[in-house]
Amino acid sequence: MKKITGKVVSLVLALALVVTSFSANFAFASTKKTLSGIVSDPDHDDIYLVNDSGHNDPVSINDWLMKNDFKLETKEHGDVTGVKIAAVSHVSGDKLVSADIDMDAGKADLKLKNKAGTEVLSVLYSGDYTDPDDDNDTEYTVKGRANLTVHSYNAGDIVFGEPKPASGYVPGEGLDDFETFARNANATKVIGIYKAVQDVVSGTPLADFSKVKLTTAKDGFNGTSADTNIYSYELSSGSATGTADLHYTALPATATDADNGSVNSEISVKLGRGTVGANGYPEDAKTGNVTITVKKVVSDSTNYKVSKDTEDKFTLKTKIEKKISVKDLPGYGTGVAYTLAKGNGSTTKLTSTGGVSIDAKDCEVVFPDAYTGVVSVGEKTNVAKISGELGTLKITDGKVTEVKLDKGVVDITGGKVGNVTTKNSDVTVSGDDTVVGNIEAKTSGDVKVTDGTVGDIKSKTPVEVTSNDEDVTVSVGTITAPAANITSDDAKLTVKGIVINADAGTSTIVGESKLSISSIDADYYTTEFAFGDANDDAYIGTIAAPKNAKNATVSTDNEDTVLTMTGALTADTIDVGSDTSVIFKDAVTVKNVDGDGTMKIAAGKLYIKEGASGVTLKLSDTTLASGTTVFKADKDAVGVDDMDTFGFTLDVSTGNSVDTFKIKSIAFAGIAINKDSAKIAKGYSETFTASAYPNGTALPTGATIKWELDGGSSDVFTLTTTGNTAKITVNALDPDFASENKTTLTATMYGEDGEVLDDYDAAKCDITALAVPEATSDTTKDFSVAKGSSYQFKITSTTAPTFTVGTAGVFKVELASKNGNDYFYKVTAIGNVGASTGVYLNGVKLLVASVKAPAFSTDTTKDTTVKGSYQVKVTAAATPTFALGTAGAFKAEFVKKVGNDYFYKITSVGKAGAKTGVYVNGVKTFVATVG
Repeated sequence: MKKITGKVVSLVLALALVVTSFSANFAFASTKKTLSGIVSDPDHDDIYLVNDSGHNDPVSINDWLMKNDFKLETKEHGDVTGVKIAAVSHVSGDKLVSADIDMDAGKADLKLKNKAGTEVLSVLYSGDYTDPDDDNDTEYTVKGRANLTVHSYNAGDIVFGEPKPASGYVPGEGLDDFETFARNANATKVIGIYKAVQDVVSGTPLADFSKVKLTTAKDGFNGTSADTNIYSYELSSGSATGTADLHYTALPATATDADNGSVNSEISVKLGRGTVGANGYPEDAKTGNVTITVKKVVSDSTNYKVSKDTEDKFTLKTKIEKKISVKDLPGYGTGVAYTLAKGNGSTTKLTSTGGVSIDAKDCEVVFPDAYTGVVSVGEKTNVAKISGELGTLKITDGKVTEVKLDKGVVDITGGKVGNVTTKNSDVTVSGDDTVVGNIEAKTSGDVKVTDGTVGDIKSKTPVEVTSNDEDVTVSVGTITAPAANITSDDAKLTVKGIVINADAGTSTIVGESKLSISSIDADYYTTEFAFGDANDDAYIGTIAAPKNAKNATVSTDNEDTVLTMTGALTADTIDVGSDTSVIFKDAVTVKNVDGDGTMKIAAGKLYIKEGASGVTLKLSDTTLASGTTVFKADKDAVGVDDMDTFGFTLDVSTGNSVDTFKIKSIAFAGIAINKDSAKIAKGYSETFTASAYPNGTALPTGATIKWELDGGSSDVFTLTTTGNTAKITVNALDPDFASENKTTLTATMYGEDGEVLDDYDAAKCDITALAVPEATSDTTKDFSVAKGSSYQFKITSTTAPTFTVGTAGVFKVELASKNGNDYFYKVTAIGNVGASTGVYLNGVKLLVASVKAPAFSTDTTKDTTVKGSYQVKVTAAATPTFALGTAGAFKAEFVKKVGNDYFYKITSVGKAGAKTGVYVNGVKTFVATVG
């Protein structure tokens, strides 16, 4: 036997330790991944700098961008820590700055390249994230980006804008853009004219703006005392003489006066026409363009004069617009009420309790800061815009193209209104025929809609949309808010979408067949979607499962609530309230299932991650069998008795990480109707069947089934029963009360003694009467079909639909096949290319179909020189058109057809060098030249 020496043993042990060490390292090493993030609320979107060669020190952008409300988060709103600027790159515009980034030192500086202009930068942020649901200790780096616009002036450049604040200006923020002039007589406005200078406090190129001396003089400046603070001023509209539209105190007219004068950068302008009197100008100014030109005064080595260099010329182009400055109207007060009403003819008059009356048709009406009065807009008015601050804006009729308020309640009860924006105030919309554009409530303020048609709604607080009048349709676009409370009480209400924008909200959704919500997006926020409420308001209907809902709760309340959800759902919690029902048509992945109600889903479509309690689980499958997988769950998350089951018992197969729950046995649980709901058109009938559930079981000995209708009108519905079948016929529609056109078909089981078998629930099916058969199409958008080709529609309908086209001779329509409630219609393009027709389903226009040129390919795609003849092969599903462009160069003729191949011959007939385009189906394929 071979001996092992001590050295060898030591080596073996050492190797073992190495292997053990490596195994441990590999077992516990964390994984690193990078995620895309979302940047929100950078402190600034712009930075203003001043270029002064030799003094352009670096400017830090860390605090400029990330000091206050800045946030970098994952797309699922996970908090990111240790955020730093990782990179800066050029996007567009002038290349004004270079970036110096040192993430380890937390350094992010911009340095000017001695240029003026505008540059858009992309700033890349990076931080760390830990996923609380990740058990693998993964280290995530999150990266997100946002644009920063850099504006650079040369030192001494003139900058126009609104007056610089007397205090509180932050170097680098820039001036507010100069707004246009109002036209009403005696309206006043200040023009800010400053020169750009670097901030002296920080000693960096951050932009500040200093006042200058303005003069109308062009020359004659004192060479010893003239300085770079004197600028020449010109105005192309208006004057100081009182004869035009703009009036202001005369500027120094000589170089000496300018040199000896004080700074006068902020010019107060008054508007109006006519001879000025005790009450100012008697007439409004005329609308038109206004140009202000300011030029530098420079030295030419012997004296000072106005520069002719285009780089020393600065121009403000603005306008006198159809705008009314309310603060400058006679009798203005912060609480004075104003009315916009129809004047003589087609005019719109702005009047006040103080007696002012001014034409406001097509004007913007501007209310000043601190105005708190009420503004009313009446019928047959036409206003371009209402802006500024006010107490309450009441629009009862008329047309307002835009409402943009810094503050003020907006109450719209009629009329046609464009986009509405306000801050810190409520917006309400009502009135049958009211039409409103998009609504945005910034900062705070509730948005409520009870009537009319409204565009998209954005709000920082929950939005409420209610429809109560069954004769009025309420329609809104996409609602983006922390929550949306939607109520339809026998009235048609359509919502394009709901998008959640904050945590901790609850969206309550109530309504029945007339409520339609196209989509819901939880956007990964922790939120709840509650269907039905405890105040006798149920939800009965079908809705698409919320997207991005992994942190969301779906709950139901009210005993009449029946929620049907389509599409896959991933959620945090499903809470099924007592006596309510939830039906899932597709797969569900959820952490927790709770409640005392009933949850119905297909076998194998449910996955539970953390736990389940109380819910009665039904399967939508028509046949149940032992061994069928019912649902799966994380290991040890759910027990076989945690949920009640309907018609079956459970057994569990335990795996390493996943438990599989299967049917152990089946047993009679009650009766079921073959449908949960149905819609029957006037003049039609439908037969329903009640049978033992699950299939394969039998009713108790001697048990019988009795049918009845609960609710609705006997004039609308007729019930005929035979044993376990029931036939419902819709004879009419109630034109006044929508509730009379709905009923519930109930099948109840009775024992041999004629008493109800209370141990078993009655089966129910909700029935709605319709004016015409309801049908849905798999295609709803306009499209084109190549001539000679076909397209097939799938129409789903409980009754045979009518499917037609409008214009004859464009498409041929035929029923291709039928499978259950699915009808397949084939349309074939037979018309000319470019022809179109409407496609109608049950008399309602579905879409527009057009005929396009047939698809083809050709064996020749490059320009060719032909001496004699040349053959072209075109492959197409239908006979193509083959044509030549320029006449006299070639002649064309058809040769033959083989399958889908069409052969054409072109023969030269023109002089050498003559050319023509060769066209197939109107498309040029190549150019032929005579050789």
